[in-house]
Amino acid sequence: MIKYSDYLHLDTLLNAQHAESEKHGAPAHDELLFIITHQTFELWFKQVLFEVGSVIEELNRPYVEEWRVGTCLSRIQRVNTIMEHLVNQFGLIETMTPGDFMDFRAFLNPASGFQSAQWRILERTLGLPEVKRVLKNYAEALPPNEQEKLADSTKGPTLFSVIESWLEKMPFMETESYAFWEEYRKAVQAMLQNDRDEVIRLAEADNNDPADALRQIDLNESGFLSLFDSEQYNELLEKGSRKMSQRATISALFISTYRDYPLLQVPYRLLDAVIELDQRVSQWRFRHTMMVTRMIGMRIGTGGSSGHEYLMQTTLRQRIFDDLTSLSSFMIPRSATPHLPTEISSRLQFVNEFK
Repeated sequence: MIKYSDYLHLDTLLNAQHAESEKHGAPAHDELLFIITHQTFELWFKQVLFEVGSVIEELNRPYVEEWRVGTCLSRIQRVNTIMEHLVNQFGLIETMTPGDFMDFRAFLNPASGFQSAQWRILERTLGLPEVKRVLKNYAEALPPNEQEKLADSTKGPTLFSVIESWLEKMPFMETESYAFWEEYRKAVQAMLQNDRDEVIRLAEADNNDPADALRQIDLNESGFLSLFDSEQYNELLEKGSRKMSQRATISALFISTYRDYPLLQVPYRLLDAVIELDQRVSQWRFRHTMMVTRMIGMRIGTGGSSGHEYLMQTTLRQRIFDDLTSLSSFMIPRSATPHLPTEISSRLQFVNEFK
């Protein structure tokens, strides 16, 4: 019969904290807190990688059944709860004052959170493009064995790539006589034309020049239409303004537009959870930045990075699913949303009719 301590390997776990300050004959009280907090980060990173890896496995198939989407949703929501906990965990470190940290910081060189192999694996597993990285030589900070582990564990599909592939296979968007993107484009143009008419009417009534307002509407229309024009969209891909394919992006817009239909509710919630995950990761980066600034100010980090400046840049630039986040720019009011043809709307119901 297994015992609690044996099941959790508590002898190993509770004896894995070895303060560098003690080894140098200058024991610092707060170093144990620092060690345990970072060990806990790594344990949670392991769980996050486990959950995200399982979601990738569920979505990385030619056909994804509806129940698998629900499973993926619950696991991404769990990851988001973990990430929220990790953001709050910085508050534990901040019970230590900058002066307390200085008591043992010098003994840590050149160790740094910059060298967390699991965090680098997570970034790649989520789908962070190498071109978006603030520092391109980040892997060189890892020991050779961890560089190999990073390379080996990130050869497969990413969460970004399987979400994109799943969206590209989304049915319901077209029939022989109907295409969602064409109807949506017409609805957008009609809505914006109404805006123009209203601007002109108000300008005439107030004897104002409507040129600036009309110019803004034209810019809005150009942004909308770039989503539906293949040539313009490809230009956005080449510039790096967008990363997700046009088909996947339009599919995500379709799901968001008709999210109230029963068969689209779980897909919509999954996309929303993925957006939240991207935000949670950014919040973790930002909270890390604020903690580092509080502890060391503008000093260079122990790993040789530029400390605050580097961390803030990663927060701002290393978003992964901003294509999905930006879809809100292309949403239109329900009153302007085109109605789906019966042959599609009926397929999006759990029950087509009562007998």
